[in-house]
Amino acid sequence: MILSLGFSICVAVQLAEAGEVASQDLKDGVGVQVGGDEVELSVATPHAFRLRICPPESAPAATSIFLSGEAQPATAFSVIHEGEIVGIKTAFGELKVDTKQQKWSLIDEKGQPLTDWAAIKSTGAEKEANPGAKFTVEVGASTAKPGPLYYGSGNDPKLGALTQNEARSHAGNGSTSLPQYWSNAGYGALLVTNDDNKPAAWKANRTGGVSWTVPGTRADLYLAPAANLYDWLRDDAELTGFAPVPPRWTFGYMQSRWGWKDRAYIDETLARFRADHLPLDAFIFDFEWYTKTPDYKVKAPGDPAFADFDWYSPLLPEPAKQIAGWLDQGVHVVGIRKPRIGNSENLAMARSKGWILPSNPEDPNGDDIKTRNLDYANPAVQAWWQENNRKFIEAGMAGFWNDEGETTYTEYSYWNQTEAGLFRQFDPNARFWSLNRSFAPGLQRFGAAAWTGDIHANWETLNKTTGELLTYSLSGMPYMTCDIGGFFGDPTPELLTRWMQAGVFFPIQRSHSHVRATPRFPWLYGPDAEAAIRKALELRYRLIPYYYSLAFQNSQTAAPLMRPLVMEFPDDEKVAGLTDEWLMGQGLLVAPALQEGGKRDVYLPDDLWYNFGTNQTTKGPQTLSVTSKLDEIPVYLRAGTLLPLGPVLQHTGETSAEPLELQIYPGRDGTFTLTEDDGKTLDYQKGIVRSTAFSWNDQTKTLSWKITGTYQGDHRFHQVKAVLFAPSGQQAKVETLDKDGSITFQ
Repeated sequence: MILSLGFSICVAVQLAEAGEVASQDLKDGVGVQVGGDEVELSVATPHAFRLRICPPESAPAATSIFLSGEAQPATAFSVIHEGEIVGIKTAFGELKVDTKQQKWSLIDEKGQPLTDWAAIKSTGAEKEANPGAKFTVEVGASTAKPGPLYYGSGNDPKLGALTQNEARSHAGNGSTSLPQYWSNAGYGALLVTNDDNKPAAWKANRTGGVSWTVPGTRADLYLAPAANLYDWLRDDAELTGFAPVPPRWTFGYMQSRWGWKDRAYIDETLARFRADHLPLDAFIFDFEWYTKTPDYKVKAPGDPAFADFDWYSPLLPEPAKQIAGWLDQGVHVVGIRKPRIGNSENLAMARSKGWILPSNPEDPNGDDIKTRNLDYANPAVQAWWQENNRKFIEAGMAGFWNDEGETTYTEYSYWNQTEAGLFRQFDPNARFWSLNRSFAPGLQRFGAAAWTGDIHANWETLNKTTGELLTYSLSGMPYMTCDIGGFFGDPTPELLTRWMQAGVFFPIQRSHSHVRATPRFPWLYGPDAEAAIRKALELRYRLIPYYYSLAFQNSQTAAPLMRPLVMEFPDDEKVAGLTDEWLMGQGLLVAPALQEGGKRDVYLPDDLWYNFGTNQTTKGPQTLSVTSKLDEIPVYLRAGTLLPLGPVLQHTGETSAEPLELQIYPGRDGTFTLTEDDGKTLDYQKGIVRSTAFSWNDQTKTLSWKITGTYQGDHRFHQVKAVLFAPSGQQAKVETLDKDGSITFQ
């Protein structure tokens, strides 16, 4: 006989047949009552579960900006009834709850527990009585790997580097702490509360488990059995959204600064870049593009003379004409935006409509600034902001640089939603791009990138920055950079050079500086530094076919461009927290000089490695002592790597009749897919691309390729120059790339 226990909004629970636990079948899982809580166990994506804990009579789950909201493919599951244990089983694992012991556990697809049983505390009544209270969600200790390591929770500078033991879940100046992690015990976790602006925090405990602190009344804990970081990053992207492919120009060099003086100064700077053959794809402007004086001294009521949405005429007297002229020379324009307004009339109107966010006491900026931030979560604010910024996009501005948006945890999320919506209104087929000082889960799906905030020009910061960028990669943000050269202070010529060299191997290469610092223009640091930086930039542009193809891979699999060695060598303890060298893709290892004098140790894991562009090989694991000249960067290629290199260009809009150079590093079979398209529209989502799947057979010494896709535009190669590096010497052969083909080396 079935006896109704009543219904809650979280789940509807009823008694099953005699001897079975009270449960309710749901569309994607099952619901049970555990102590004072209602608990749902459901399938969230093809690779992740959701464990929902909420008190009876609670409100429906709120929509989270962290989650993509995209419909997921149906995933088969079955409900488990094992006495007091209820759960769901899928092809990727099991999630179980012991209703009597009030505990839960996660199991992988082989039936092996990934976490020990952890308590679900009966705190529903307490939470309901005090919605502002915090409660805990426990994750059991790992049964597969005692003392596990945790990755992918952002770059909170107070909490460490690549491996982490906690995350406070906050947003700051160049720092992001996220309510998620991957454990090398074999699973990943993301927790969403009922208020995105009050995210959960987690901390590893002494027993090898994790304790989540959850504000509010609800916890949606997403759990994905994931044997490695590649699997977890895919699983995380299925939850929060895959990053689209950025515009091609964003893979070129970007020159940013605070202190562009006037129209002539910009033109003269661009002329110098081109005269000195320094490749360049973007100028990024600070305050001066829209206002004479920054708004840091504007008081809470605002300033009637302050221009929130204008062009500053000494710099941009003819904005559309100037931007078009710079685009003709291959340079895109990006302008800074702040989350606030300063004009008194605009402020009075916004306050009267309730459009201004409450002040954040943790915001490091002044009190007056904290009272002028727009609430971008409000659709009316989004529409008003879009209307006032439309003219900038119509004039040709290529993207936005979003700064100081840490008033709430979700400020950048809704801000980017607003900006991306504006771009779609102007051109539904255009790619949106922005650069942000912090990020929350899911920001990547809008087309957003991030940078590490206002940093100092010293060697210590350079060393720290590479680790922070790698944590961004593991946190679901594949496109990131820093202020190359540092924001505050002046780097020495050697420091700027080494930073630029490291930046060749960042997903975004962008320099920046404070208004009172020396601009990071290469010629201002002496002829030796300029020559070395030119050589580095030329390498960057040769690598763009490789990076751009990795971007397509990321859009489909979430595998980041910039990867810590632990992704490829998870069993090598020496690389578990290594951050001063990394991989681009799977096979290109870079170990830039990060200390004065150019001397460093380079660790090569267990594999065969080639010194970039030579026949010199090293068998790992081995540590090399390397001293680099000012114009040298230690780079190594893993056996089996196929590395596509383009010609040296002055900007990504150029085309060349030169062949693609495909460097082959033998020692094992290898594959790589080169992807080409127009570089600026969303046509690639409709299949208008050309993909060339290269395959190397090491035994027969044969390179073959197969071409698919319909893209026929100018940005594609018509010939391939295959270069084989081997102990017996280098060989090179050229063949057409407009049809399937192969090359065999003797």
